[in-house]
Amino acid sequence: MANLDLGGVLTTVGAPVLKKLIEGSLPPPFNTLGGVAIDVLADRLGTAATSDAIVKRYETDPATATPIIQELEASPEAILAGVEQQKQTNELLLAEMQEPLWTWAWRPAGMWGLGDLLFWNIIGLHALNAIFIISLPPTDAGILFQLSALDMGRYRGGHTVKDFVAKKWGGAV
Repeated sequence: MANLDLGGVLTTVGAPVLKKLIEGSLPPPFNTLGGVAIDVLADRLGTAATSDAIVKRYETDPATATPIIQELEASPEAILAGVEQQKQTNELLLAEMQEPLWTWAWRPAGMWGLGDLLFWNIIGLHALNAIFIISLPPTDAGILFQLSALDMGRYRGGHTVKDFVAKKWGGAV
């Protein structure tokens, strides 16, 4: 098969509307839906949300990918649902910013706090030990990993942890 890009795949499959959405060649406001279209298409194909991953999935199994792409082309409700979901997320974030600081600031504070702790243990601590010829003890790596896992499971990537547990040990979490 020739080297195709995502536009070539969509042309081959017969999905001109999807192609125009992704290329951004439709008039406003539809010219900004390309990212949502790629996300929905990738989700339906079970692949990463990149053009290369979608093309690779099509090239490895065109018999399975073609009907999925054609179904999405025939009923763009999934793309519109993705747009609606993004709109609701934006509205939620804007509404949270109107609330008192403590109601939403825990998320960025948690990210920055964990990032600072990791930076301190990986770079800062060792730099100070080398510069001042001292021996400051690092935080135990097991504790850092547990804090990172707790943070990911609590807010960022909880579905990833849940999916891993379901695949590893079977069953629902």
